[in-house]
Amino acid sequence: MLSFTGMAQPRRRRPRSRVVAAVLPLVVFIATSMFSGTASAARGDPQPLPAAGTRRKCAVMAAEGSAVSPGGATAAPKTMTAGRMQFFNLLAGGVSGSVASTLTAPLDVIKTQLQSSVSAAASGGPLSIGRGILRSEGISGLFRGLPPTLVGIIPSRSTYFWAYETTKRSIRPHVGDGTVNALVSGLSAGLVGNTVTNPIWMVKTRMQLMTAGGATGIAGSGNTAYTGYLDAIRTIKREEGLGGFYRGISASYWGCIEGSIQFVLYERIKRSLLVRENARRSAGDLPPTQSLPKAVYFSSAAFAKCVATVATYPHEVARTRMRERAREGVFKYSGMWGTLATIGREEGRAGLYAGMGTHVLRVVPNSAIMFLTYEIVNSWLQGFSVAGER
Repeated sequence: MLSFTGMAQPRRRRPRSRVVAAVLPLVVFIATSMFSGTASAARGDPQPLPAAGTRRKCAVMAAEGSAVSPGGATAAPKTMTAGRMQFFNLLAGGVSGSVASTLTAPLDVIKTQLQSSVSAAASGGPLSIGRGILRSEGISGLFRGLPPTLVGIIPSRSTYFWAYETTKRSIRPHVGDGTVNALVSGLSAGLVGNTVTNPIWMVKTRMQLMTAGGATGIAGSGNTAYTGYLDAIRTIKREEGLGGFYRGISASYWGCIEGSIQFVLYERIKRSLLVRENARRSAGDLPPTQSLPKAVYFSSAAFAKCVATVATYPHEVARTRMRERAREGVFKYSGMWGTLATIGREEGRAGLYAGMGTHVLRVVPNSAIMFLTYEIVNSWLQGFSVAGER
C-alpha cells in the first residue's frame, strides 16, 4: 500500500484488532467445546494415538513438563502472561452469564413479580402474570430489568469466580482441596460478588416491580413508574440515599450459603466421578485424566444448583420484599429475619416459597451454562504456563 508524506493518514485501530485477535480463539474454543464430545488435551487428556507404547511415552513426557504432539514429537511449551490469563477468566464468566441471563430474562421478570407482596395479594400464577405483561407492555415487558443485568453480569460473575479461585488457592496449603475449601471459597465468592454488585440488582428489581403507566401483569402495586433506568437511580438516591442501593444486602449475604452449598456439592460430584473415570481408564491401560465430558459438568452443576436453591429459597423472597418501594413513606419490610417473620405470619409457607418453580426453571440452566463455560475456559488455560514462571 502506498503512503504519501504530508497527507493525513487514517487513524489506526490496532487496539481493537488486538482485542479481537485475543478474544477470538477463546470464543471459538468455547463454542466448539460445548458442542463436541471430545475431551480437551489442555486438561491432560491425550489425543487418540495408534499404539499403547506411544501413549505411555506421551504420558511420561507430559509428566516431565514437555508438550507432546500426537506423532511423538516434542512441541514448544505454550505461555501466556498472568494478566491475559486473568482477562480470559473474567471474560468467560461475563460472556456466559450474559447469554444465559438474556435467554432466561422473561422467567426472571415473572419470578420477581411472583415474589412481591402485590402478587401475594393478587394470587396470580406465572402464566397469568406473563399474559398480563404481554397484554399491557408487549414482549419488551418480559425483558424489563435486562440492561442492568447485562451491565452487572460481567463484574458479578467475574468477581465471583475471581474470589472463589483466589480463596481456593490461598487456603489450599492449610485445608487442602476438600469440603472445607469449597465451603469457605464459596462463601468468599458470594460475599465479594454481592457487595460489589448489589446496587445494580437493586435497580433491576425496582424496574421489574414497577408499574408502566399504571398497568402491568399485576395491577394495583401502588408504585409510581420510573421513566427509565437513570430516573430510577436518581429517584432512589433522592428518596432513600446511598443506603437505598443496598436494600436487601443482608438477604444477599445470607444467600451466600446457597453458593457454598452449590460449590461443595459440585466439587464433590466432580471428584467422585473423576475417581470412577480414572479407575475405568486404568483398567483400559490409559493414563489418568483431570477432565470429564462436558455433559457431566453441565448436569453436575445443574443438580448442585437445584439442591442449593431449594434448600435456601426463602431468602430470595425476603430480598425482593426488602427492595420494594415505600408505601406512604413507610417500608413494610426491614431486615431479613423480620421480613421472613412477617411473610410467614401473614402468608404462611406458600409466601416463603412464592415463585420457586419459576426461579428454579431460570437459575438451574443459567448456572449450568456458567459452570460449563468456567470448566471449558479452565481446560483451555491449563494448556498454558504463565510467562516467566517455571
